[in-house]
Amino acid sequence: MKKFVFLNYSSFQKLSILKTQPVIAVLFPGDMGTQIAKVLIRHDFKVITAGEGRSSRTLENIQNSGITDKHYLQDAIEQADVVLALTKPEGSLTMAEHFISCLKTTSNRPLYVDLNSNTPALASSIEKLFSAVDVPFVNGALMGASRDVPDHAVFLVSGPYRHLFITLFAPIFQIKDAGEKIEAASAYKLLFSMVNKGMNALFFETMTAAAHFGILDELNESLQAFLPGTYQDLIKTTPTYPQHISRRIDEMKGLADMLKSENLPYAIASGTAETFEWVSESDIFTNEKPEGVTETFQNFKKLSDKK
Repeated sequence: MKKFVFLNYSSFQKLSILKTQPVIAVLFPGDMGTQIAKVLIRHDFKVITAGEGRSSRTLENIQNSGITDKHYLQDAIEQADVVLALTKPEGSLTMAEHFISCLKTTSNRPLYVDLNSNTPALASSIEKLFSAVDVPFVNGALMGASRDVPDHAVFLVSGPYRHLFITLFAPIFQIKDAGEKIEAASAYKLLFSMVNKGMNALFFETMTAAAHFGILDELNESLQAFLPGTYQDLIKTTPTYPQHISRRIDEMKGLADMLKSENLPYAIASGTAETFEWVSESDIFTNEKPEGVTETFQNFKKLSDKK
């Protein structure tokens, strides 16, 4: 049997998480959070959340998924054994601060798992906050879309308490142990994402130029014919950009900052962010929901209409 060290987290709470079916608080059930909650509920976990102040769509997700709405964040935290934080990277620190504020009136110290694809620097900052109040913290990220949960999406986790998460959820989800360093899961996700996002940026620049020269359809056909494997790789990611390009921009900026701070090359990460910003500001993806790669690329024809 492996022996793990869990720092200051009480033995009683550790054992209660591992020996009983813990209460899981999902904060908050957007597309990804809702899908995770549904899987947990199917495996007999009790899943709770705090619906106060959330959007109508989130409230609908809560109602339709079997999640128990405790309404108030304070009540959800007091009753949770594990908190899964699923907001956005820019909301990670605020969510952590709200969580810590709720601890002032409760002795409960649930395991806090941030799955927001934070930068390594942000993950380290959040860990410092939780260490000061004796809260076990797992830094995490998700590789894959909500539709990929649980069979194909991969949970990346790192930090001293990651084995609590792995022990609980390995029978349900695919999990990659990124190691002891708290920032490791963040670095892993960002570096992996640079490959597919860099590829999309390359194709976006290509289609921008092709539209300019009036050869978009012809070039697209040649790319499919001569690079079938690469084109196949774009199927999962490219059609998501009209809805999520702002998130991709933030992610690539975070990666560039991380690499720069470590004195590593960052030109591709920085350039990818710049390309996505240019495409976003062009508005060619506004109100678009393409179903495939070719449909996504067709939007670049709008650039020639703006001449």
